[in-house]
Amino acid sequence: MTDKAFLNYTEVLSRLRSSLDGAASLTALGEVKNGSRSYPVEFLVLGPGNRKRVLISAGIHGDEPAGVETICALLERKVLSSYAGVWEISIIPCINPFGYEKATRTNHEDQDLNRHFKSANPPREVRLVQSVFRFPFDLTLELHEDVDSTGYYLYESGDADLTGSLPARILSEVKKVMPLNMSSEIDGSPASGGVISRVPLAEEMDWWPMALFARSQGARYCMTLETAPDFPMKVRVDAHINAIRAALEHFPG
Repeated sequence: MTDKAFLNYTEVLSRLRSSLDGAASLTALGEVKNGSRSYPVEFLVLGPGNRKRVLISAGIHGDEPAGVETICALLERKVLSSYAGVWEISIIPCINPFGYEKATRTNHEDQDLNRHFKSANPPREVRLVQSVFRFPFDLTLELHEDVDSTGYYLYESGDADLTGSLPARILSEVKKVMPLNMSSEIDGSPASGGVISRVPLAEEMDWWPMALFARSQGARYCMTLETAPDFPMKVRVDAHINAIRAALEHFPG
């Protein structure tokens, strides 16, 4: 189910600018052109220069609007203000603006952007995202949705001292607002307690999602967070916000 009311990219950018109150500003990583239409892929940073670095991104699949709505809500509700004194928080609010407005998984070239982070000649949106990895992140959080899921779950990929403990803390907060997907297999992968640990060796994969690219660029820990779209938008947004808050609060160091 796609929420048509949330698919106006111009309105998203307006909401983001109105919510920042001088704390930061949107900066275009570049533009994606489709005919006469240009879509800026925007970027912002809160708490620049802080020791711990996190990247929060959404909208790589255009038919998963809850992530984009979560970014708007994080800023409108000032959720991140208490963390910007400790974390340098980088945000890409919508990686695939064309797909977001058209409610399609793919971009204007019918490419799934989250399958091209190992490509020799990736789509422009992917190249723009790759440009923010000049310095390693401690943590990356990608906001997704899974139309086939009965509840919230996540993928994890990270250093051995982080795997296991951090997802459990995150999901304990998420289940306060949304049930977890407790299946032993999710999206074709083994799962336990709502967690999928990426097991294939990255170098053996023909393609990389964004999370594996982030790991290749030195990110310590990467999570792909998945809501279930059958729930109302507010529930999906609140679930993502609970996950983000828990990740920032309980990340060690």
